[in-house]
Amino acid sequence: MGLPMAQRLINAGHALSVYNRSQGAVQKLVAAGAQAGATPRDVAQKVDVLFTCLLTPAQSEAIYLGDQGAIHGARSGQIFIDTATVDPMTTRRIAAALAEKGVTLLDAPISGGPDGAEAGTLSIMIGGDTAAVDKMRPLFDVLGKKIFHMGGVGCGVSAKICNQILTGTNHVLVAEAMVLGTKLGLDPQRLFDVLRVSSGQSNSLERAVPNYILPRKFGAAYTIEGIIKDLECAIHAAKEYGVRLMLPTVAQQMYQEARGLGHGDKDVAAVVLPMEAIAGVEVKPK
Repeated sequence: MGLPMAQRLINAGHALSVYNRSQGAVQKLVAAGAQAGATPRDVAQKVDVLFTCLLTPAQSEAIYLGDQGAIHGARSGQIFIDTATVDPMTTRRIAAALAEKGVTLLDAPISGGPDGAEAGTLSIMIGGDTAAVDKMRPLFDVLGKKIFHMGGVGCGVSAKICNQILTGTNHVLVAEAMVLGTKLGLDPQRLFDVLRVSSGQSNSLERAVPNYILPRKFGAAYTIEGIIKDLECAIHAAKEYGVRLMLPTVAQQMYQEARGLGHGDKDVAAVVLPMEAIAGVEVKPK
């Protein structure tokens, strides 16, 4: 998602210095007018505002605080914005280290997938200093249509992991309902037609069934590996703060099963595949 977000910033007239571990995205952005950076430290030295778009807490820590991390090129007055979905403890640890350099960190996880990133329609949940959020609003408006300032640093990722426990658990429930209905002899298309106008309706149902499960196309908009990480962040935060998360923990185990069977790089909707194998049915239109 970082590539289309960066492209939108270029199209809006901003000068970018970019870094990525794989060079394909960098080359595309350089062709569009960006300057390539050698390391996160190098990029931080060149910019006033630093955006990162990563996957795991460990990656965020490495990019910001590692040997060649952005912190080593930071200067007072900069604003760094992490759009990753991580746990709030990691975010606050990074923010505290950056604050010693006079740098403000905003955690601004995003929702809307690659299509939303390309269209500039992302939902962005932001945690951090109000003045910094207001200053960055024109940049956020380039990237998203629904901008929410949730509170102090760490509140953006806290909101996002709450969203992810709903998304992750709902996709498992959708898959189970569709497999059960198919095993009971229902036409999966007809079952979906009923569920989408009944009390079981959800965004996960509308997303997973017509776009992935019924057409049997599991190319990832968001991977099983990704949702396992998101649920791990939520479970880790819940343990830290003394909250029990029972259903998301079970859902994570279902995704781990799917990953163990070779589906980790497929879309989260592919959690249905092990269920189908156990039930001996395939959820597809009759």
